[in-house]
Amino acid sequence: MSTAQNSLPSAVVSGRGSGVPSQFGFYLILVVVALSLVLTLALPRSYGLAWFGDMLQNTLLAAFVILSFQNVIRSSGRVRGFWTMIFLGAAIWLSSQLVWSVYELGFHVSVPDSPFADFLLIAKLVPFTAAGILAPQKPEDSRFRTFGLLDLSILILYSLYLFAFFVYAYHLFPGMLNLYNARFNVADSIGNFLLALVTGIVFFRERGPWRAVFLPLFFASVSYGASSTWNDVAIDQGLYYTGSLYDLPLVAGMAGFVWVCLAGRPLLQAQEASPEKTSDSKPGGRFRLLFSHLAMLVTFSTPAIGLWLLTTQSRSDRLFSFRLDLTLLTMFLLTLLLSIKQDLLSVSLVGSLQHLSRTYSSIDRFKHHLVQSEKLATLGELVASVANQISDAMTRVREQSASITSTSSDPRTSSLAAKIGHYAQRTDSLAENMQRFAQEAPLQLASVEVKPLLETALHLSRIGKLPDLRVELQEDLPAPPVLADSSQLLHVFLQIISNAIDALQEVGGGHLLISIRPCEPQVCIQFADTGSGIAHPERVFEPFFTTKPVGKGTGLGLSTCYGIIRQHNGDITCGNRLEGGAHFTIFLPAALPASVTAENSAPLAVEGAR
Repeated sequence: MSTAQNSLPSAVVSGRGSGVPSQFGFYLILVVVALSLVLTLALPRSYGLAWFGDMLQNTLLAAFVILSFQNVIRSSGRVRGFWTMIFLGAAIWLSSQLVWSVYELGFHVSVPDSPFADFLLIAKLVPFTAAGILAPQKPEDSRFRTFGLLDLSILILYSLYLFAFFVYAYHLFPGMLNLYNARFNVADSIGNFLLALVTGIVFFRERGPWRAVFLPLFFASVSYGASSTWNDVAIDQGLYYTGSLYDLPLVAGMAGFVWVCLAGRPLLQAQEASPEKTSDSKPGGRFRLLFSHLAMLVTFSTPAIGLWLLTTQSRSDRLFSFRLDLTLLTMFLLTLLLSIKQDLLSVSLVGSLQHLSRTYSSIDRFKHHLVQSEKLATLGELVASVANQISDAMTRVREQSASITSTSSDPRTSSLAAKIGHYAQRTDSLAENMQRFAQEAPLQLASVEVKPLLETALHLSRIGKLPDLRVELQEDLPAPPVLADSSQLLHVFLQIISNAIDALQEVGGGHLLISIRPCEPQVCIQFADTGSGIAHPERVFEPFFTTKPVGKGTGLGLSTCYGIIRQHNGDITCGNRLEGGAHFTIFLPAALPASVTAENSAPLAVEGAR
């Protein structure tokens, strides 16, 4: 019995979700219903009327399938999942209608009784209901997308199992046709009621743009449910025929689903919830959890149904054998789906734990760096204050020692005053380094060519005249100039070269390679030596940390370099080379060309003139 043949939704709409697609869908329903009504009243019950009715329904369903498939292709994420379910239901529905049409038009069987078409008629309700459950208007959550699809697959499989167990089984054996028809009507009514209930809940809960889609979907579901029940009763009483008045809500429902596809066109990429809907995330999460629990519950209920079958049914009955085989197969498939879900959940859990571990590690590193930055900031303020006071005191000491040297006639006194002045000069140089470390010295930024500045640093360091030391300056590709203070950058180069000289002399000589290369939008300068390496490379930029003997190093040289480079919006790193020795790498922002600078500054001048 091919009951209430395809009659899905008709949305007799109100003005919500206005626009060209909504207006076209609404007028399409009116035109289709009016045309069907005129021909029903004008033509008697005949093959021609059946041909017209079947062709109209096939055309509407074909349009429904094509439009929904186009929406699947043009969408993505959660929205694609929604349209995939709609397309799947439409394809199943069209298949059922084609089977009906072949029997009726090809074999001239009025009101065909095809169990396959009946099964498709029920099966199409499952993806339609699932489409409403997917809630495409919710934010995309990729972590639970796979689990949700697996839960949905479990529920779809279980619903088809229930239909085959309690309804379809009675059609396979003779003498049970009346019982099959009665149970089919009940199953069809339950499926239609659930479809209308789900789409109604989704429609009345939605306040965003998707309401324009859920409106025709809800009314189409209601129209189909009413038409299905009406047609079931008419078929049982022998009153139904294709093209009759019973088909009016059916074709309206089909046109309503076409309207659904048209109304959803503007929302194909609307995968993010609107800001006002973010408060609904918690209920959505609870519903998703309920969905998962429901899938688990139906999986556990399948063995219970099998146990009921074993304890209440006669084992010699063919119906018993069919139901038992069906139950065992369903249990196997449900267990397989659950196993896949469990494996994916385990992988997701391990990945989440690893991500959480990395996050905690990053937080610890950030906390350490933050503490260090606070220490450096406090230390920098203290160093700047102390350095200013020391510089002022050493200036007076130098003046007094110079005065004593020029006025004293005692050679011993003059020599002692000269030594005092010399040590005051060294102390003043140390104070200057402390000021640089505290970043108190203002920057004079300009476009600086790196290679000539490095050549100057090498010349001043006199490394080329030291025995057993070789230096090489290398620039494979022309590097753009950098935006820097040349004097402070020269100080950084001299400090790093000086450290390299000390490291090479400790091992009796070696090689220093200085390379320059562009690293858009920066310039990279690397100093690589063949010395003994650095004992604690992670600490070399800490203030007052030094590996040199007491009295030879203050521990402020590389800290000062670090502060200068950071003040230039650059970065400096260090480490040990695999082949031996150490390397220091400096990254400095490249200077913009003059034309680009002029272009960027022109709009600012205009705005300032306003």
